[in-house]
Amino acid sequence: MHAIVNGRIVLSDKILDGCALLFDKNIIGIVSRETLDTAWADGQSWKGKPLDITDAGGNYVAPGFINLHIHGCGGADTMDATEDSLAVMSRFLVQTGVTSFLPTTMTCDMQTIYKALERVRENMTLITRRREEKRGSLQSGQHTSEEMKGDMSASGNNPKDCSCAGESEPFDNKTEKMQQYRLPGAKVLGAYLEGPFISSKYKGAQHEDSIMPADFMQIKDYADVIKVVVLAPETLGNPEQVKEFIAQCKAHNIIVSLGHSGADYDTALQAVMEGASHVTHLCNAMTGLHHRTPGLLGAALDSAVTCELIADNLHVHPAVQRLIYRTKGVAGLELITDSMRACGLSDGISELGGQTVIVKNGEARLADGTLAGSIVTLNRAMANFRKNTGATVPEVVRMVTENQAQELGLFEKIGSLSPGAAADVTICNEDFAVLHTFVDGREVYKNPDI
Repeated sequence: MHAIVNGRIVLSDKILDGCALLFDKNIIGIVSRETLDTAWADGQSWKGKPLDITDAGGNYVAPGFINLHIHGCGGADTMDATEDSLAVMSRFLVQTGVTSFLPTTMTCDMQTIYKALERVRENMTLITRRREEKRGSLQSGQHTSEEMKGDMSASGNNPKDCSCAGESEPFDNKTEKMQQYRLPGAKVLGAYLEGPFISSKYKGAQHEDSIMPADFMQIKDYADVIKVVVLAPETLGNPEQVKEFIAQCKAHNIIVSLGHSGADYDTALQAVMEGASHVTHLCNAMTGLHHRTPGLLGAALDSAVTCELIADNLHVHPAVQRLIYRTKGVAGLELITDSMRACGLSDGISELGGQTVIVKNGEARLADGTLAGSIVTLNRAMANFRKNTGATVPEVVRMVTENQAQELGLFEKIGSLSPGAAADVTICNEDFAVLHTFVDGREVYKNPDI
């Protein structure tokens, strides 16, 4: 049992002072310091259970951050597809307050992408794997009446531990390995597929040779792994093909994100009407906003889609960040990093998707000057966005926690400090510098300067 005291506890709409956060592997609850002191009278236990105390020192106590879109960091990249690549990323990310992430692929030949997805599958947390297993059993009518009752109670805000759900055939041969394996820090929730279903004209820092029209059969075998797929809708032959692709993704609970696209306003809005619900790094690698041709950017601002934003002050100007914040509101925005392997390293030569990248003065660019992802960390992006927009701490935290968890269908398990949720907790200061990070109740990072 663990308690965090003397912290400012960040909820979705307010900050609680004078309280303590109790947790073991999961969140137990929030109690007043007076209640804790009364029950903790012997200084060693809470209701008979041994109690460890972390003093937050007046800093913020927030749900662990979720990085929805990240290629790499700390010298590793998702496309490395090695034993250590995701572990390196996992270990680095907790230093930035991130407790869950979606490793992001790049446009490449499909066999290389499949290797990366296999590695993600091997490292996916039980939260998402069991959720997919349970969904598969439900769709095939294999749930028992007791399991159905449990599902119904979960929908009534009585969180159910998804790791207790029954097995289903696609994952039986991996269950034992999954139970034994644990990444050293942040958890892998699945994969973000940023290519190859994109526009050649708006490819950004991606390889053009492997770009192809969207085809669900190319990714069907990894539907359990892929949580977000990027689509340039104008690259398909007709609206019916767009409709069919989006429908197939939705049937497998894959979020369709519009991005790396030259779609005009009408084409983009039609894709939204068909079920595309997300936009990849808003403003970047897409048709911009013009008063006569609103483009994909205009459609994103004029609809209810959730929009990603790279708040490194390089990809999107601070003034535009303010306009987007006012237009989309807190619920419509998710801060991401889109970072590459050079994130967390010094200036020099790096790599992204097989292409040489030059990192200098906080910028990562290809030889032709094209921006190549970012090297910003999520907590730094949060600080930038707060300074640029005047957003409150609860608002900024929501844009890296609750919004992502809700969109992924995992809000009962991550993204909040609600009782029953996984004890993924970040303690940070006013500038979002991270002091402590807990994953599933384990302290996985303590800032050496405190």
